[in-house]
Amino acid sequence: MDIAILKWFHATFHGQAWLNYIMKYLTYLGEFGAAAIICAAALLIFKKTRWSGVVVAAALILDVLIVNVILKLSVNRARPWQTFPDLGFQQFHNSISVREPSDSSFPSGHTASLFAAAVTLVMIYKVKGIPALAVAFFVALSRIYLCMHYPSDVLGGMLIGSACGVGGYFAGKLIKKLYENKLKPFLSNKFKKSPEQPVDTLPEEQDEEQTE
Repeated sequence: MDIAILKWFHATFHGQAWLNYIMKYLTYLGEFGAAAIICAAALLIFKKTRWSGVVVAAALILDVLIVNVILKLSVNRARPWQTFPDLGFQQFHNSISVREPSDSSFPSGHTASLFAAAVTLVMIYKVKGIPALAVAFFVALSRIYLCMHYPSDVLGGMLIGSACGVGGYFAGKLIKKLYENKLKPFLSNKFKKSPEQPVDTLPEEQDEEQTE
């Protein structure tokens, strides 16, 4: 089923140069988790959204640990063009000058990182977070369109990224609770200004000249 879907995309759409380049630049949003990292950094800058940034950052840390450190190294699945060199996927990549990753195909890192960030934003901002989810979905679609991943890689990335988003949301809430209940009072007491000591004043000197 995986390879049949990729072959269908290749035969049906790859003759459309304009669509190829749209998908090529769309997929760059997930390159090295760029869009998700920029989102977290932007939220962290402003005081009003700082805790949202902490939540997104927590989700991305979970994503990196699970996807890049554990799954990609343990599964080590070959990419579609490596397993099926006769289907023309690599020639297609060369024709549009798209980067071919060298790590494991499962799960899709682009998909996982963007879904991790998007799900946390939906949990925090509800309807306002849906555009982020839409971006994550179209980047996931671009990974299949460009034959960079098997559809099962992308589906795995969506599920794992979503789970990291939920985990990051609750981890962020826990961090906030610990900060407010433990760290903030500790820092407040640690750097609390001591009350100013009253300055002793000398009694006024009596006037040497006394009137008779």
